[in-house]
Amino acid sequence: MTIRIAHASDTHNQPSIVRQVADLDVDVLLLTGDMMGNKVNRMYGETVDAITERAYQTGWFRKHAKKWAQDLNGRPVISVPGNHDFISITTWLRHYGVTVLEITDENPMVEFMGVRFAGFRQVEYLAGEWVGEVRDFDGIIDRVFNCNPRVLVGHSPPAGILEYGDNEQDRRGIGALNTALFRTRDHNVTDHFFGHAHESGGQSVTLGGINFHNGAGHIKVHTIG
Repeated sequence: MTIRIAHASDTHNQPSIVRQVADLDVDVLLLTGDMMGNKVNRMYGETVDAITERAYQTGWFRKHAKKWAQDLNGRPVISVPGNHDFISITTWLRHYGVTVLEITDENPMVEFMGVRFAGFRQVEYLAGEWVGEVRDFDGIIDRVFNCNPRVLVGHSPPAGILEYGDNEQDRRGIGALNTALFRTRDHNVTDHFFGHAHESGGQSVTLGGINFHNGAGHIKVHTIG
């Protein structure tokens, strides 16, 4: 059995990217974070305020969720949040009848069509303003790999893999995840979906028998089976 996955990530203030799912022949929509718009504007020197962001995103997504639900036309969503997501997309999508399989710290694994998906939202520490910034990934990685997933999902890439564009100073990858995948863990991961590193968005690469997909700013169809 094969699964056709529409993968999108880091659409931020471009919700129309996700709405392209209406024209795709897929079984499921996989979202790997930063699907929300943000109120804070860095161009004007504003600082992040979590309360303000939650209120803003609640109103923002309430307006878009109904349209997303219509475009999904009964197809489910697998979701893991990103560091810019101060609320979950789950509540409003479910309100409009969408089946959402959300990956959280409490429930890091979901199954779809007999395939096990597991992952986490956390990213390498940036400035302490966003959601899920951490310095230590050991416990997080233990929890996820103990689920024995076939498909790994998260917001951030492993270090060194589709984590930057031309500017290597803007690396976004997780070193401990790279180590787990290639050195210290026995696992059955065949595909890893993520975003976060915008410069490498829309690209895929196969390394060590694992297919890595960075969906930042795009929606693309991938088949696993």
